[in-house]
Amino acid sequence: MFGKFTHNVDPKGRLFVPAKLREELGDVFYVMIGLENSLMVFPESKWEQVNESFNSVPLSDSGALRYIRSNVARCEPDKQGRFVLPPILRKYANLTNDVTFLGQGDHAEIWDADAYNAKEAAWLANSDNLATALKELGL
Repeated sequence: MFGKFTHNVDPKGRLFVPAKLREELGDVFYVMIGLENSLMVFPESKWEQVNESFNSVPLSDSGALRYIRSNVARCEPDKQGRFVLPPILRKYANLTNDVTFLGQGDHAEIWDADAYNAKEAAWLANSDNLATALKELGL
């Protein structure tokens, strides 16, 4: 999954899955809290791997998983490609109107569009960031 797509949250709390991501995410996908007040979106096949990694954490070390797992939503888009995002996830990511979907390889991210645009502009303003990233990737 790659690319950047902007959509809106409708008054019923529904989001539209970008057409280019719809096939890759499939009929069922999982949304969970992510870094920097974003949301992470996993197709069902990848979610099974994520959940297995959660299950491998010893109970004595699993305190953080309580907050992660309790903030996961199983989503099934309707025929128009819309899905309901629970209020707690919308609140966590500050999603009130415009949202940005980012394809991130094996998963996607959902951001408040203004928050993401500000982060992207700041990162792109420093040309050293791109040079460092490309070097780390061996390019």
